[in-house]
Amino acid sequence: MGRKQLWDRTEVLAAAVRLFRHRGYLGASVRDIEEATGLHPGSLYRVFRNKDGLFRAALDSYNEQVVRGRVRTHLLEPADPVAGIRSFFTSTFETGPGPDPGCLLTNTAVESFGVPEAAEGVHRGLETIESGLAAALTRARDLGLVRAELDVESAAAHLLALYQGLLVLVRAGTPRTKLRTVTDGAMASIGPVEKEAQR
Repeated sequence: MGRKQLWDRTEVLAAAVRLFRHRGYLGASVRDIEEATGLHPGSLYRVFRNKDGLFRAALDSYNEQVVRGRVRTHLLEPADPVAGIRSFFTSTFETGPGPDPGCLLTNTAVESFGVPEAAEGVHRGLETIESGLAAALTRARDLGLVRAELDVESAAAHLLALYQGLLVLVRAGTPRTKLRTVTDGAMASIGPVEKEAQR
């Protein structure tokens, strides 16, 4: 009989996500990983093969638990899709007084020159966000909340770029007043009908 596994994979991946969000892939040593997850080297290499394997598994978990969860909460479920898009942006910095470690997708994309193995996971996460934005924009257009002629595909790509830029600014400690200004600009780019009516 094999030895019973004494650790929980979900908890290990959650700990790894926290570590990589704070330290990045390149900044997290194997010793850091062992301390954060409680895994002994033998377990780490037996299950994940190496640091790269653990990182890819952590990124997959982040995409499934965090990225899809945020897309569902802010972009797919709200009755008002325009308000949902705004909350998708503002929720990145309206997180309390403490510093935010940033989005694992964005952080990894920034250092991806050193983490080529993570490219697929990064692209998959970004596609999830862009798809969610497109779905929210389509509903907004159908409900008459944005311009009828809005090009959903282009607008979703534009919002994705602004969103990722916003996350970099959040990680850099940019004041919230400026982050709100960026958010206002992102919302103005899709031309909410209610704003046009006030001019």
